[in-house]
Amino acid sequence: MSILIVTYDHAEEIDACLDGALAQGGEGLDVEVIVADNASRDATDARVRARASTDERVSLIEMGANTGFAAAVNAAFAAARGEHVLILNPDCVMDRGCAGALRERLLAQPGVGLAAALLRDPDGTPQLFARRDLRLKGALLGFTSIGRRLDARRGGRALAQRRYAELWAGGPPREPVTVFCPAAACVMAARADLEPAPFDERFVLFFNDGDLCARLRRRGRRAEIVPAATAVHGYGTSVARAQHADPARMRAEWVVSMRRYAARWWPRPARAALSVLLLADAVAGAALCLARREDPREVRGTLGGLGLPGGLPPLLTPVRHRGDGR
Repeated sequence: MSILIVTYDHAEEIDACLDGALAQGGEGLDVEVIVADNASRDATDARVRARASTDERVSLIEMGANTGFAAAVNAAFAAARGEHVLILNPDCVMDRGCAGALRERLLAQPGVGLAAALLRDPDGTPQLFARRDLRLKGALLGFTSIGRRLDARRGGRALAQRRYAELWAGGPPREPVTVFCPAAACVMAARADLEPAPFDERFVLFFNDGDLCARLRRRGRRAEIVPAATAVHGYGTSVARAQHADPARMRAEWVVSMRRYAARWWPRPARAALSVLLLADAVAGAALCLARREDPREVRGTLGGLGLPGGLPPLLTPVRHRGDGR
């Protein structure tokens, strides 16, 4: 089994992640861990290199630049030899037996294309990490500033529905359950189901997992949460740091990726409506900024994601001025 980890400034977390990954071996299961480092500015690569020097199961790929999540996963996948591949976030620590339980589920159920561990926050709180497929209404209520305010007044119903909150109403699921897309924090698939590469690299940071799940579903495979497999997850520490440092360009990155996802999986009228919604949201947001002196960075990010004047470019994705957002 190959465990693929993408790092970017995770020096404080990577050792615990590696400890949990290496502990998955044994009882007839051989494990290799491949870390693709996106030019971390801290000591992440040094820590991984030190582990690799003492444990032949660990290897390091230095990407040389911040290529984003998708490209780094694909680079690690190209170097992997395992029949099963586990994509693991560097802020995720697997409990003992986690990988084995995921592999057993894949072997027992040929219709399962992606098996996900049940995640919890570092304080033990169950984590709502799965998402329903994104459609136009969900984009309006979840990914526009006006829609989020409207949903907040409704008690956050749209957000809860998209995150499958009902599955956790009586506590975490106790049996395997099908979802559209578990966050790719601790997920496993057979290598054959991921070839030639797990992710479309045009989805640099966002929507790459959703695109993968949509492709698997099109081939008759489903994604499942496997409660017998558990892990602790910090939930997007790299993204959170980047969001704090440059929220406008992260917003632009999100908008570009969302439009690319819509271009691939939505009918043409819905794609056009999404662009109109995003533009209307930017206009409304600009008006609120003028009236209330609110932070304009989300507006500038949305404009940048649409490729319009006054916007800031995405953090990593070059904007291509096409009507379908690709």
